Amino acid sequence: MNKNNNNDFEEQNIFSGMLRSQLLATTAVAIIAYIISGKHAYVSALAGGLAVAMATFIASKLIARKRKDAASILMSMLKAELVKLLLIVLFLFGVFKGYKDLVSGALIAGLAVAAIVSGATISKIKR
Repeated sequence: MNKNNNNDFEEQNIFSGMLRSQLLATTAVAIIAYIISGKHAYVSALAGGLAVAMATFIASKLIARKRKDAASILMSMLKAELVKLLLIVLFLFGVFKGYKDLVSGALIAGLAVAAIVSGATISKIKR
């Protein structure tokens, strides 16, 4: 396997690990929300966490494209982060409009945990 393919494989592992961690953390928060406040809190926490996880997945596809120099890597990362933020806003807008029994605290908890896990995973990337 050449060096370029090896880097692509490492990136795929990083993003799949991040997505897996986000989904596990979101599920844990949703279960806790269910125990504390019931099914609407459970659904709200899932919605918050899934908004981040889905946006991260889509943005990771933008980053995974081939790049050659530091400037193109930076631009790719900035574009992906912008797309991720816009998608989170759109997903949350859809949740606010579509789910009338929303429990805002649970939604924020799910969103926050998924975002924190995403940041923690990125900080562990080997340089």
